[in-house]
Amino acid sequence: MRFGKAFTLIELLVVIAIIALLLAIITPALRLAKQKGASAVCMTNLKNMALGWYTYAEEHNSRIMSAEMEATDARGNLIAWIGMPRYQNGTVMGGTEFTRTTPEVSDEHEELGIEKGVLYPYLGTTEAYHCVGDTIRKGPDGTRMYVSYCVPLCLNSNNTSNNFYHTKRDRITAPGTRFCFVESGETLRGNWISGGHFVIACPEYGHSGYGLWSPIAINHGDSSAFGFTDGHAELRKWHDKDVFEHYNRTANSNVYNTFIPDQGTMSDDIRYIVDGWAYRYKK
Repeated sequence: MRFGKAFTLIELLVVIAIIALLLAIITPALRLAKQKGASAVCMTNLKNMALGWYTYAEEHNSRIMSAEMEATDARGNLIAWIGMPRYQNGTVMGGTEFTRTTPEVSDEHEELGIEKGVLYPYLGTTEAYHCVGDTIRKGPDGTRMYVSYCVPLCLNSNNTSNNFYHTKRDRITAPGTRFCFVESGETLRGNWISGGHFVIACPEYGHSGYGLWSPIAINHGDSSAFGFTDGHAELRKWHDKDVFEHYNRTANSNVYNTFIPDQGTMSDDIRYIVDGWAYRYKK
């Protein structure tokens, strides 16, 4: 009986080396493809959310939905873009969002809150509220934070103690540059996004100038997605290391860290965020 020639050790090592080389080439490409796919889904989410935000104002005499969870108008009608997490019977989950560990806030609880918000009828699905690239954020109870986005507080904070916000869409200047949805970088501040809103450092909140305050999530490699008040969405690639450092420093903190650069030498990235704050250019 004759047997075929077997691999020598050297030949086997060469085959293994070739396989390892192919994996080294393919793996980054697969990772990049996955990242681009997540970015595309996120952009679709924000495009639909921004259009829903815009349409709501069109149907309500230019009045915009509130950035605050559970906000109501003078007649008691809910005007919040999103509701707080709820039990199956509709009861709002009580307690302090910053420290809650029990009961756990599940995706289902958050989704029931989503469905109470005035934005939901324009989307018809809770999946639009979650970015597939948002994979690491967890609340104090250890459960993931399902809602990936938040609304700038200057877009109808519905707060009677100050008037530093817009209530009408037609008062927003250059709507193609003013964002209405931001990817939230909140982690330790709650089992769900803190109040549903996002803030920057600005004079109306007692800061010395304009800069960074709430953390913007960087879920797409070196980029973040935004939805704008004219109904479009875009992906912003960051270059300023201060944006990354602020996110890493603030996202895992119970206290917002501020970063207020010299206003005369503000980077393009910081200016992009500051220019997106609609109240700064209120007419």
